[in-house]
Amino acid sequence: MNATSIDVFALQLKNRSTAVQIVESFFLLLINFTSFSGNLLLGISVIKNPNLRRTVPNMYIITLAVSDFLMSLLGIPFSLASLMTGKWPFNNFICQLQGFWILLMCAVSLQTLAVTAVNRYFRVVRSRASYQRIFSMKKTKITIAILWVMALFAPLPYVVAGHEFFFHTGKVFCAHNAESLYEGYGAYLVLVYVAIPLIIIITCYTRVFIAVRKHNLNFRFRIRQRSTNNTTRNNTSLDSSGILSVEEVNVTYILLVVVISFLTCWTPVLIIDMIDFINGDWKLKRQVYVSYTCFGFASTALNPIIYGIMNRSIRAEYLRILTPVRFWSSLSQSSLQSASRSFQRSNGQKNREVMARNKVDAGLEIDGEMDGEEKYREQRC
Repeated sequence: MNATSIDVFALQLKNRSTAVQIVESFFLLLINFTSFSGNLLLGISVIKNPNLRRTVPNMYIITLAVSDFLMSLLGIPFSLASLMTGKWPFNNFICQLQGFWILLMCAVSLQTLAVTAVNRYFRVVRSRASYQRIFSMKKTKITIAILWVMALFAPLPYVVAGHEFFFHTGKVFCAHNAESLYEGYGAYLVLVYVAIPLIIIITCYTRVFIAVRKHNLNFRFRIRQRSTNNTTRNNTSLDSSGILSVEEVNVTYILLVVVISFLTCWTPVLIIDMIDFINGDWKLKRQVYVSYTCFGFASTALNPIIYGIMNRSIRAEYLRILTPVRFWSSLSQSSLQSASRSFQRSNGQKNREVMARNKVDAGLEIDGEMDGEEKYREQRC
């Protein structure tokens, strides 16, 4: 590892202008808040509505939400504190924890997306019987458990080999050192936890996209045929003859959007990593590495937003959870307004009373003056 680039990044991180410090901290704070609150809201929705836990695709959605929530809890905050203070403000144990945790959660996310792609492939492309045989709820839970165990083997070889994570002053998180990459660990990570999942995702969703497009064309053709023949077949028979229901197609589109969003965030990360691997050093600007970190962490915040927009059941649960919050906020606002109105009314009443007393006092003074003048006239007479 060339310490020169890390030292240069450390000086740049420490000597940033206040404006740059505020902007960088704000963006990462926004990502952290969105990821934490969004995935927490999704988790509460799943807990409160058992129906959301009864489908296989939703089990994968829950797995992604858990990994993203854990990243927002034990990964992003340490980097946010580093951006705010301009240095690593924690001890070495926290650094090792963050480095281990980031690798683990990234491995979980990529493997979950790969298994989700396989699930959609069997549901859309293969027969319903083969799908139900392979993707039962029990087998899905076992697969998710195996997936988490496999993800542990992303950071474990690095730790077992005696390496330690160090604070990368450009990326502002604790990462593996450069020596381990050239000892084969980097090739192992890229092959097992990046290349293979990406090949599975791209291959499966390409087949899925072709099958869904064919299904939609056939569906429109049958709709036209039904309208011309004036048949009375309903949507259920059309779905059963066309294998896929409208709901299944929607679920497939949602998961496809999730994958595209994930790849959009992680493509710059992979490109920068490849450039660094070729250069053998971190030769890019510090702002590039800060953007690298923001892109990677931003992927944890997108999924709850996508589900809330595209999934009607999850969106309805979001609204049910947030309605009391809106009610209390509107109630507090109305109480403040009523208190303000009552305060204004009381002030107006007080002002009227003061004005009335002033008028009475003025009247008494005038009467006193008139009485004095009358007495004076009587004395002269």
